[in-house]
Amino acid sequence: MLNEFNSEFCHVEYIEKDHIVFLAWKKFACLDQYREPTTFALNLLRQHEGSHFIVDARNGFEDDPRDIEWGFSFLLPEMSKTSCQFVCFIMNELNEETIGEEMDMWTKEFGKYFAVTKSTDYDSALQSTRHYMLVNVRYTIKEGKRTQFYNEVVRQNIVADSKAEPGNIKYDYYYPMDSNNDICLMEMWTNEHTQKLHGTFKHYEKLQALKAQYVEHVAISKYQIQDETH
Repeated sequence: MLNEFNSEFCHVEYIEKDHIVFLAWKKFACLDQYREPTTFALNLLRQHEGSHFIVDARNGFEDDPRDIEWGFSFLLPEMSKTSCQFVCFIMNELNEETIGEEMDMWTKEFGKYFAVTKSTDYDSALQSTRHYMLVNVRYTIKEGKRTQFYNEVVRQNIVADSKAEPGNIKYDYYYPMDSNNDICLMEMWTNEHTQKLHGTFKHYEKLQALKAQYVEHVAISKYQIQDETH
């Protein structure tokens, strides 16, 4: 499969050294001129496991209503089936003022599936895909209630729903070797923003109710870590 697409409207390529699918708009496009490059980008994400998506919209970003519907109903759901975790839009100040409404619409829709950031150039966009948020939580559970607490967390789909959130990389409980009452949780998120959004979901509220019922003490540690694999 080819790793590059070029037309008068758009340029798409897979940048191997960065493990990035990069799409740069040159000017307004609609219908086939819009869908062909974005579908090409989708196929690159499918082909290159673990790659992320950067969109350069500095030369303009505008949508035909037919393409918006196609993007929301087909393109983004299909992209969500890939292993991509990050999407970053490159903007400049002039275009952000001119096309802010369109971009906000797209960033909100992308945000249903991915960790979304905005940058002003490629290098900063790339860096935004390299920093993760690691959260280690240690719960001290009431005497003899640890298994019951964990079973409720699983039964109420808190683990599964947390793992399904945009931007979650890891969400796993484990029993530490040095305690019969404690239980630990390791979370990893694509960035601090997606970690904070975790607290806005219904399943997070369910966890807070369980904590009030079962947990005596909570210790939390947070770390910024960098992906050095690419």
